[in-house]
Amino acid sequence: MTLNLRIEEQKYGQQTVIKNIEYPFEKGSLYGLVGKNGQGKTTFFKCILGLVKYKGNTEFKGHKLNISEVAWCPTEPHVYGELTSSEFKEFYAELLEIEKTDEKDLFEIPQNKLIKEFSTGMKKKIYLNAIFQKDFQIYLLDEPFNGLDIESNYRLTNYLKEKVKNGIVIISSHILDSLYSICESILLIQDTKLKEFKKTEFDEIERILFKMDEK
Repeated sequence: MTLNLRIEEQKYGQQTVIKNIEYPFEKGSLYGLVGKNGQGKTTFFKCILGLVKYKGNTEFKGHKLNISEVAWCPTEPHVYGELTSSEFKEFYAELLEIEKTDEKDLFEIPQNKLIKEFSTGMKKKIYLNAIFQKDFQIYLLDEPFNGLDIESNYRLTNYLKEKVKNGIVIISSHILDSLYSICESILLIQDTKLKEFKKTEFDEIERILFKMDEK
């Protein structure tokens, strides 16, 4: 099972964000995605999902990838403040036509409190609980650890380690240490290009990523 990504070019106006990228994401591998702000990490995810226009294509199991096949969590997931956490979960289940199960939520959250009363971290937990009602073969998570406490990070990390056994997981994070311990490969986006680093090469990432800051 492979997710094949080919981006010939993606532009915003006259500015090229990503160019000449081809990469096969393989089942059973947990990938990290890093890059400085503005280098195209979120755009990279949006290309895979088909949420932005670009020259190229994303194929999964011989067909064009459909966003319904992906567990997608943006940096700042949108939740409806006037709903309770349980109502949002039910809404999301109906949206994705997810059959109800007795499986326990990953995160424990008060069920009858309005979402607008929760912190940013709690809102992210609500969104992740809603997504994880369904088993996916592809998980794309943009800065999922932001706003989560240490126990929640631990729970999420272990959850993804299980899911990647039968799927593909791609995580972006500006906290490099959070990726070093769980990823087989880390992809660096810089100057419109994509460069892959295996575990034995992780110590090179910071040197390349921050070389422009060296005096």
